[in-house]
Amino acid sequence: MKRLLGAAAIILAVTGPAYAPSKGDSQNMLQKQIDEEHKRENKDVDKAYNETMKRTGKGAATKPYDPWGSVRPADGAKK
Repeated sequence: MKRLLGAAAIILAVTGPAYAPSKGDSQNMLQKQIDEEHKRENKDVDKAYNETMKRTGKGAATKPYDPWGSVRPADGAKK
């Protein structure tokens, strides 16, 4: 009888943790919701970034910045 109870206790102890992943479904759903929110936020940020680049990009593209412009001669003459 002691052997039977001992074997039953061991079987219950070993098989009990096997049911733990079933609780993960609610965590997975929560993680999916969080991921969807992050995707929406990233999409909004990307949209705002692209709009800003469209507004500011036209003026900068007409004349590129030359950091050595004050060092070089204005007419482009070579030495």
